[in-house]
Amino acid sequence: MSYPKTGQEVYVSLNLSNTMLTGIGKGTITREEVSVDYLKRLFAEHGVIVSAKPEQHRLLEIVNETFDLGLELPEDLKLFQLSEQHRRLVVINVQGLRRKGGSLLPEYSEEEFGEATFTFVKYYVQSRHYDELVEENKKLKFELDQEVEWRNRTDN
Repeated sequence: MSYPKTGQEVYVSLNLSNTMLTGIGKGTITREEVSVDYLKRLFAEHGVIVSAKPEQHRLLEIVNETFDLGLELPEDLKLFQLSEQHRRLVVINVQGLRRKGGSLLPEYSEEEFGEATFTFVKYYVQSRHYDELVEENKKLKFELDQEVEWRNRTDN
C-alpha cells in the first residue's frame, strides 16, 4: 500500500515522548482511540511517516500483516516534532510484551509476538488553546442568551 506525500503526513510511532510535543507551542492536544479502518482513511488522505527503531521492524511487520496498514519500515529512526503542518500522531500501543524500564525490548520470540495485542491512539494538536475556546464559547452563549431574551420579551 502506498500513501501520498502531502506535506501534512500523520506521524506513526510505537511510543510518545515529550520531545515530540516541543514543536507545537501553546495549543490543545486531543487523544482518542481509533480503528484500523479510520487509520487507513486518514493515511490515504494525509500520508504517513513512520518513526521506529530498526529493531522494531518485526513488530511493524506484525502490525502490517495483522491489520494490512502498509506501513513503511524505516531504515533509520526518524525523529520528529508535532507542528502546525504535522498535527497528527498515531501511537501503536502494544500490550503483552515484556519490557525493560517501560521500554520495548530489542528482540522477542515469535511466541511472544503471538501474545501481543495492539490498539491505536491518535493525538491531534489544535492550534487554539482550550482556554481560548472556553472563553469564546462563554461569549457566544452570552450573546445567544441576550438574543433569546430580547426576542422573548413582552412589551408592556
